[in-house]
This record gives sequence, C-alpha cells and structure tokens, in this order.
Amino acid sequence: MTCGWGRVFEPPDAQRFRGLEDSTLATQIVETHSKDADLNRTLATGCLLLTLFVASGATCRRNTFGVDPMAPAAFVTPPTLDEIIYAVNANTSRVQQLHSDSAWLSVGGVPTSLRTSVSLEGQQRFRLKSKSIVGPELDIGSNEELFWFWAKHAPEPLVFFASHRDFAASPTRGMFPVDPHWLIEAIGLVQLEPGGMHEGPFSLGDGRVEVRTRLARPTGDMTRVLVIDGRYGYILEQHLLDATGRAVASSRTSGHRFYASAAVALPHRIEIEMPDAELRLTIEVNEYAINSLYGSPDELWGMPQIEGFTPVNIAAPQFTPPASPITSSSRGFPSNGRPSRLTQQPAYRGYSTVR
Repeated sequence: MTCGWGRVFEPPDAQRFRGLEDSTLATQIVETHSKDADLNRTLATGCLLLTLFVASGATCRRNTFGVDPMAPAAFVTPPTLDEIIYAVNANTSRVQQLHSDSAWLSVGGVPTSLRTSVSLEGQQRFRLKSKSIVGPELDIGSNEELFWFWAKHAPEPLVFFASHRDFAASPTRGMFPVDPHWLIEAIGLVQLEPGGMHEGPFSLGDGRVEVRTRLARPTGDMTRVLVIDGRYGYILEQHLLDATGRAVASSRTSGHRFYASAAVALPHRIEIEMPDAELRLTIEVNEYAINSLYGSPDELWGMPQIEGFTPVNIAAPQFTPPASPITSSSRGFPSNGRPSRLTQQPAYRGYSTVR
C-alpha cells in the first residue's frame, strides 16, 4: 500500500511476519490476535459512547505531516470573526460524503491498532468497521432510523441498537457527555452559526487563534472552544466545557491535507478524549474519498445480522447497561439541529439501481 506522500505503508504487524518460518508465523499470529482481543475488551468499556457518534476520519499510521504545500491560505492578515466563520463553514459545506478504507483505530493504553474502514453521508448515515488478521472485530453504524454497535470481544454476545427517536426520550440518553453528532465536528466538519453567541478571535501565539461559542442546552449552557490555524483555517483543537468550565470532551487534529478536487482540507490524525468516560482514542487515515461512496447503499447503511449475537435495544425501558468502569454523565443533550450538508446528488461507485 502506498501513502499519499509516496511512502510505502504496511500494516503495523506486517514487518514482524516478513521472513519468518511458518511455525514462527503461526505463533506471531496467535500473539497478535491476543492483543486484538485486549483492544476490543477495552473498546467494550466505551461501546455505548462510541455507538452514537456519527463520523470519523484520519493517515498513514504513525506518520507525521508538515504543512501541505498545495493548501491555499484562508487568511492573509489576522482573521476577523466573520472571516473565520466563512472559512470554516465553506470547508464543511463541501463534504457531502466521506470514505476511507485505510484507517487505523487505537485506544489509549492498548499497544496495537485495528484496520478500519469509515463511511459517512449527511448527519445520520455512518459506518465504521474494524478487523484484525483473523476477521471482523467491530461494527458501528447509523442510518436515518437507528444506530447499532457490535464488538466481537465484548463481555456478552450482543448487538446494541436503538432508534434515534426512542433513544432521545430514553433514560440511557443521560449516560452520554456529548451530543451524538459531536464526532463529525471532532474531525473539523463544524458549522458556526453566523448569528451565534461567539467570542473572539483571541490570539494564542504561534499563528493560532481561539473562538468560543456558547451552546444553549435545556440541561444547561455549554461552551465550545475552537483553536484554529490563523493562516489556513484548519481547526486544530476542540474542547466542550460544561457550565462549570470543566472539559467533558476534547479533540486534537493534525496532518491536514488539502484535496484540490473537492477544495476541502481534512485532518489525517484525530485524537479524542472524554475524561468522564476514561476514554482516549486515535483515528489515523491514509487517504479519503470525498463525495464518493462504494457499493450498495442498502448494505452500507443497513444494520448487520451477526450469527450468534443477540440484538438488544438500549432504548427499551428494561435495558440495563453492561457493567464497565465508565463514569456515566448525568447530562443528556438534544440534537444540535444542524442543517444537512447534502447539497449535491450522492454518487455511489460500483452500484446501480438498474437491474
């Protein structure tokens, strides 16, 4: 596999297998699978949090990127608030679909990663699938009606799911510290309301500026802090603060690359942290396909039926969350009501409605 910067890229464990005798290779595969099981057990502790997030993204594993020489400058002088709002919203509005089949997902404290594919369309269509060398390990997805989560090595053989409508009114909603749509914003696809309650920009030095936005919620106001590149307009950091000023979720992005065909800049490394959930994860991507998806929409956006795993509705009144070390948040957040970014007719490669 070749990365976008021309370097040959191998999966994390590939080098260990080259040149090994068959018997040694078999031993290495067993050891690697054990690490993958540890990763998925850690994922299971945050499974319900991950289930509800609709997005993703990110580069060549453990790669580092400088400034993309093809990226145009968004600002030639220190930007005003109006200029920042325009640049951020324009970049977000150009992404109607997003796909990568060359991503890696890792969780803090676990020394291995899972090969991952990510697909996104609009606000509710999302699919993330991870696998190890022995097969599928993780499936998180969402469509207009429901969302689901499956982990092969979860403590119990279950597929968690719920309809968006039922979940919004269920007690389970209060377990989540952030809005379900936040992961889309976490990779930099943010919409700044022109008439919103913004403060800034404030200079942070090193060419960075900060914009703060008050987000009104029925359960109490929150503040979103954006750290933005003062030349290219990239969102470098995001922090969601509760009414006391305590961070409930943060993201840091790097490895931004400009895709000239779509006039979009996207990060290729996303680090996400949720202190209350004791959850830290990193998503890295080699390459994105923008405004182009592959295969059948029914298969891509449909909840899978997995043999040996029982579907469980987490919005049902009788649902009891599985035991985990997560510290549940007492807050529940409604939909952010952001307008859809689908301004063009979606295109799916390799699929036709003509039979």
